[in-house]
Amino acid sequence: MTITNIAIAGSGIIGSSWAIVYARSGLDVAVYDRNPENRSGLMAKISKALDQSSALFAAGETTADVLARITVQDSLEAALAGADFVHECIEEKLESKKTIFAEFDRLTGPGTILATTTSSFPVSQFASDLACRERCIVVHPATPPHLLPVTEICPAPFTGPDVFDATFRFMERCGQTPIHIRKEIPSFVLNRMQAALLVEMFRCLNEGLVSPADVDKIISQGFGLRWAFLGPFEGVDLNSAGGIRQYLENFGFLFNNMANELGFEDVVTPQSIALLEDYTRAKIPLDSLGEKVAWRDQSIIALRRLKEERGTVDRT
Repeated sequence: MTITNIAIAGSGIIGSSWAIVYARSGLDVAVYDRNPENRSGLMAKISKALDQSSALFAAGETTADVLARITVQDSLEAALAGADFVHECIEEKLESKKTIFAEFDRLTGPGTILATTTSSFPVSQFASDLACRERCIVVHPATPPHLLPVTEICPAPFTGPDVFDATFRFMERCGQTPIHIRKEIPSFVLNRMQAALLVEMFRCLNEGLVSPADVDKIISQGFGLRWAFLGPFEGVDLNSAGGIRQYLENFGFLFNNMANELGFEDVVTPQSIALLEDYTRAKIPLDSLGEKVAWRDQSIIALRRLKEERGTVDRT
């Protein structure tokens, strides 16, 4: 599937950000929003965001170049005309999703991919009965996608394999980092991981264990410095000379105890340890961990210096 023309339904934070992603990649983008006020202010909003993110432009590109690829349409039908890829970014209401995908079914041809940026609803919940259902797929980003590239791709059981493949490759072409969510689950994975951390943060806050300011410091001055360069599993791999297997065999009981307190079965199992060892050793051999630790340390030092240089907008 060749994707050159994009239609976006919804011009809020996510819709306008996706417009930047696509136009920045050299694609023509037509945006429709049912609210006339949103449509009238959209180009100014996008222009400001482009100016602020110009460091991410292709060489030689300007805000004017990118902005010229975006048009605002007064009707959904006009926006969808000629689109190869439609990205729905409307309100997070199930009935609204059902209604607009029925419109997509009526107004698009058999070769058009129909993506939703829903944060919580699998495609099966609103497109199962549509003739276009094999063309429907979840494309859910971190917010905002023109700055944070990670993007969940979750097909329904009825999504065509060619649609998944084309969507995954398309996201890579647009500079995103697509993640394959292998089966439908409410809220997918990004939000579930984020929610797990937030729930525990609220528990600690509500139990009087820590202040809100100190919760933020734990992330911004702790985990966040590591996670800017390494995923959590990669980070754990560097915490023992014997890598992630040694660490989890020594300390995995801590995570199992916490999981058990919440009513879950053990999460650190022989199977999960083996999976993670295969993953980490494929990335780096055990005898090279010291080099990666040194790289991590220097990266954190560089980030701390950058944070000090940029200061903070906090006025408290």
